[in-house]
Amino acid sequence: MTFFDQFNQLRTHVPHMGLQCVQNENSPFCQYTEKSRNCYMTFASYESQDCYYNHRVFYCKDCVDCTLCRKCELCYWCVDCVNCYNSDYCGYSEQAIDCDFCFFCIGVRNCFGCVGLRQAEYHIFNQKVASPEEYKRQAVELLKLSKSEIYKRMAPLIYSIPRVAIYGKNNEGVLGGVIHNSKDVYWGFDSDKLRDCMYVYHCDDSKDLWDCSNLGWSENCYQIMSGGNLNNCSFCMGSWFSHDLDYCELVYNSHDCFLCVGLNHKEYHILNQSYSSEDYAKKRVEIIEQMKSEETWGKWFSSTYPEVITVGL
Repeated sequence: MTFFDQFNQLRTHVPHMGLQCVQNENSPFCQYTEKSRNCYMTFASYESQDCYYNHRVFYCKDCVDCTLCRKCELCYWCVDCVNCYNSDYCGYSEQAIDCDFCFFCIGVRNCFGCVGLRQAEYHIFNQKVASPEEYKRQAVELLKLSKSEIYKRMAPLIYSIPRVAIYGKNNEGVLGGVIHNSKDVYWGFDSDKLRDCMYVYHCDDSKDLWDCSNLGWSENCYQIMSGGNLNNCSFCMGSWFSHDLDYCELVYNSHDCFLCVGLNHKEYHILNQSYSSEDYAKKRVEIIEQMKSEETWGKWFSSTYPEVITVGL
C-alpha cells in the first residue's frame, strides 16, 4: 500500500466536520464563514451581518443573493460591487447608491440601466433625466418589466461602452481579473491584498502563494484549497492557523504535520501518529523519497468521497 493509499484510507475513517465556521453568531447553515452575525446560507464570507444566500461577501450588511461584494449594504443580486448602498442587480460597480441594473459604474446615485458612468446621478440607460421626480416615475415603470427585457435594452450600452481590461484598483504588475490592492500577481482572480502570487483564486491578505484557492492571511503556500493563517504549507485542504504542513486535511492550530487528517493542537505527526522532532524530520524525508518513486509526490489527492455515477438500465 502506498503512502497515498494510507492517507486516503485515513481520510475516509477520520470524522469530518459538517461546517467550518469561526466566531459566528446565530448563523446556521453557513460554510467557511467567519465573524458573522445573523447570516443564513452565506458561504466563504467574513464579518457580515444579516445576510442571506450569499457567496464571498466581506463586511456586508443586509445583503441577499450577492456574490463577491465588499462593504455593501441593503443590496440584492449584486456581483463584484464595493461600497454600494440600496442597489439591486448591479455588477462591477463601486459607490453606487440607490441604483438598479448598473454595470462598471463608480460614484453614481439614482441611476438605472447604466454602464460605465462616473460621478453621475439621475440617469436612465446613460441618459440624463430632467428631474428627480421624472427619474422616479420612469424607474417605477421600468421595474415592471422583466429582467430579460431590461437587459435587452441595456445590451447596446454593454457592448459599446469601453471598459478596463482588468477590473480592479490600486494594482501594480497584476494580470487577472477582479483583483484589488495587489502587486506582482500573475493570473489572480477575485482576490485582494496579494503580493508575489501566481495562479490564485479567492485569496486575500497573503503573499508568496502559488496554485491556491479560497485562502487568506497566509504566506509561502503551494496548492492549498480553503484555509487561513497558514505559513509554509503545501497540498492542504480546510486547514487553519498552522505552519509547516504537507498533505493535510482539516488540521488546525498545528505545525510539522505530514499526511494527517482532523488534528488540532498537534505537532510532529505523520499519518496521525506522533513522533519526536528528530524522528519526524527523518521519517518525512524517507516518505517524500518513497512518494517520488511512486510518482505521487507533488500530486493532489482525490476527493474524500468519490462521486459514484450510476447508469439506469
